[in-house]
Amino acid sequence: MSRARPEPSSADLHPTCNRTQFACLFTTLALLAGGCSSTTEQPHDAASGHGDVGPDGSLDAGSDGIVAGDVSDTSDSIGADTAQPCTLPPVQDRGVDAGRKRFAMSLFHFNVEYVIGGLDYTDKSGKNHIFVGVEAAAGWDDQKVEDWIVRETFVPILQMYEAHPSWGVDIELQGRFVDVLRQRFPDALTLLRTLVARGQVELISFHQNAQLFLAFPRTDLDRSVAATKLAFDQACLPLSKVVFNQEGQAGEGRQKALVDHGYEVGVFPKNLWRYVRGEGAWWPWYASEGGTLIVGPGGVDPASGVEVAWDIFDDGELFAVPAKLNPYFAPITQHDDGVVATLAAKLSAKEASGFYMATIGEYVRHLQAIGVEKKPAPPLLDGTWQAPSTDSIHRWLGGRSDVFSDGESDNLVRAGNFRAREELLAAEVLVHVAQAAGKDVGPAEAQLDQLWRALFRAEVSDGSGVNPWIGERLFCHEHNEAVILGSTALQQAMLGKLGWKHASIDTGKQTAVALDDLPLGEPPEEVDPPLAVTITAPGRKVKSVWHGYGPKRRQLELSFAAAGSGAPCKDCDQRHVEVAFARADHVLRYSPGLLDQEVRTYAETAFTFLEGQAFLPLANGLIGLGNDRWLIKLNRAVHIAARIAPDDDSIRFIDRSLQPEDVGAWSFIVFDGTEAEALALALLTNVWPHLLR
Repeated sequence: MSRARPEPSSADLHPTCNRTQFACLFTTLALLAGGCSSTTEQPHDAASGHGDVGPDGSLDAGSDGIVAGDVSDTSDSIGADTAQPCTLPPVQDRGVDAGRKRFAMSLFHFNVEYVIGGLDYTDKSGKNHIFVGVEAAAGWDDQKVEDWIVRETFVPILQMYEAHPSWGVDIELQGRFVDVLRQRFPDALTLLRTLVARGQVELISFHQNAQLFLAFPRTDLDRSVAATKLAFDQACLPLSKVVFNQEGQAGEGRQKALVDHGYEVGVFPKNLWRYVRGEGAWWPWYASEGGTLIVGPGGVDPASGVEVAWDIFDDGELFAVPAKLNPYFAPITQHDDGVVATLAAKLSAKEASGFYMATIGEYVRHLQAIGVEKKPAPPLLDGTWQAPSTDSIHRWLGGRSDVFSDGESDNLVRAGNFRAREELLAAEVLVHVAQAAGKDVGPAEAQLDQLWRALFRAEVSDGSGVNPWIGERLFCHEHNEAVILGSTALQQAMLGKLGWKHASIDTGKQTAVALDDLPLGEPPEEVDPPLAVTITAPGRKVKSVWHGYGPKRRQLELSFAAAGSGAPCKDCDQRHVEVAFARADHVLRYSPGLLDQEVRTYAETAFTFLEGQAFLPLANGLIGLGNDRWLIKLNRAVHIAARIAPDDDSIRFIDRSLQPEDVGAWSFIVFDGTEAEALALALLTNVWPHLLR
């Protein structure tokens, strides 16, 4: 059930009110306003809060019409690169003792994009948005919030560990966080290097930005991991072999991807494990996709002979400030030495009780030395770390915010990510074709890198969940638009250099051929529905048409108008649109996130659904309906999660994040054929499309 956003009184908003009054207002909201991380304040011009998007919503273009590159991390609110040459520090090995059997671990998840775009955001139309309308947030743009995170939440935790050299800890942060440290906080970076060199801090990083990567093709994450490794190299920080990540995203594809990129250990969040595997003690470690998987936080099966405790497994931004106020409340809070001292006392007591304060990597090495059996991991599904409360990944792909539901529109952002990605892929192919033809493409390669980095920003999770305020949604939406504008400008520039009027582009093969004119295909034939489909859209006018494309493929084109356009309904939820496709069995056939090019098949009875359902992102759009029938959603039009449930004979796509004025044009393909044929069509549709430009 959605909850109305609390509206502060005029007294609460008065500019002379004190910090205590603000704390009363914000503490109520703090428990509900989850998201990504931010940083600490330094004097600077707040400007518009855009960072890398121009006032017209476009990226800057040079005199030749090519995007000039205003979206790189060095221009996107990070600042000039003033870092000095550095040396990768040797990491001290704290040793393995097979006699140790009690391990205490802590994992701090830091996210410099906790409030993507900041708390004061001016959209491309010039309209200013302030978080919850609170005047204290005025001027708190992207950089100011990022800097607050570093200064008030990150540095105090580092200083605590500096004072206790026997404590091991894991700190997870994205590549952008490292770039911020390198370019704006050299002293903090030096301290971090010292702690890493001690073998005390194990650094975890798997993405350049806090992307909702399970919702996008593997190639996007591959590029992001490469950018992350570059960020760590530039900062002379060693990466660990452990992976945890934004929103605790995990699944079989995440595990396979980390192994492919040279990592070794994946941390699988306990709530997601419970969501699909039910209650019960888990084993200390599992073999999964060629690597190691551990579940956390929580204890392990005592039959293993080891005892495990987790002191911290949460957003790192919460542990140095009063009342665990997160970065949405940066204007009214700062770090508190007493809070840090209380945490230090808790950890000291744990150590005094006989636990070894281990990093995750040390824990795994001890399990091997002790001889604990590594069991094979059971089947697992994609999801996030707070699976029950967020319906796993649904909160980001169609689920409604508990707090700021008037500021979100999940499909607007996520389908927009795919449209931006498509234009960028087309631009990339044309740049490479022009380069191969001997044309001078100038700075185009650098511009492509900048556009990809801007797309990573647009793919950040907080554009659509957990509780995105309108500034975050607009930031990601406008970055999508900027990537589209920049990519199409680059396409036109390359066509001009090639002397082509149009092009047919195969993004999978990275090839293009010239066209004098765009072909005009025959309009598709309208056909009868091939299966039972139920459409629910209270209070909205809906139109649905099926078209045939040969004997095996049927495509549903569904459109719905704004709320109030349909038949009147009393007390109905006009922000709910749902499409349900009948299925023939309860066997799950789908491509897990980051496993775009394969289909995995499991009987639903292989899982224990904690809430009787699960939601899947379907980054390549594909899921089976049984009897060699397949469903493919066109992610550029509709990118919300698929719901499966053992007591439901349909696969459902549910969007509850619509605004009343939102309209939609969704498309789904129903394909009758083999698994290999269906997978090829899904890849062509959503991962490596053929495009005419």
